[in-house]
Amino acid sequence: MLFVQCITLRYEKDVRYANYANQRRSIKFWKLPDVKPPENEIIFSNVYLYQTVEKINCCRNDLKSFGNECFDKDGPVSAVFSGRIAVAKEDPVFKIKYCRKKELGSYKTKIILNPNEYGRIIFNQRGTYSDTGIWYYDLIIYNFVNAGYTAFHDKIFFRKTPEHEFTDMRYLRYS
Repeated sequence: MLFVQCITLRYEKDVRYANYANQRRSIKFWKLPDVKPPENEIIFSNVYLYQTVEKINCCRNDLKSFGNECFDKDGPVSAVFSGRIAVAKEDPVFKIKYCRKKELGSYKTKIILNPNEYGRIIFNQRGTYSDTGIWYYDLIIYNFVNAGYTAFHDKIFFRKTPEHEFTDMRYLRYS
């Protein structure tokens, strides 16, 4: 079974500077909600944070459960995750794949998680709000744990250093 946590930390140009970047860098994992989901193949935690000048606020923290039906026999599953992350299952191993540009869909295996292993993927991106045209920035952190359902607890991702880590941090300039 695979435990996945996706943390999206959104911020705008007023907090792009180094002192705010240190606050963002300190976020690697987040406590899960107190609700225990039903046992399934993937337990997915989706956390949305927003950084202001004052602090980092948690806007959403929910938990979902997906079964074997989300795995395609012909390729990796990506519908559950963002368009940049896909997971292939080869019992008892999970292959975590990453795609630099979600429009292209060419995934490359970045992490192979054996049982009881922990992996992390960190990347960033820039976008614009469609209604105002204002730019925003996202820091996105995916945590993965390959473990049995009995390992579930609200601090499952609180290990400081994962066995596997992949980082794709781009220089996102504002012009």
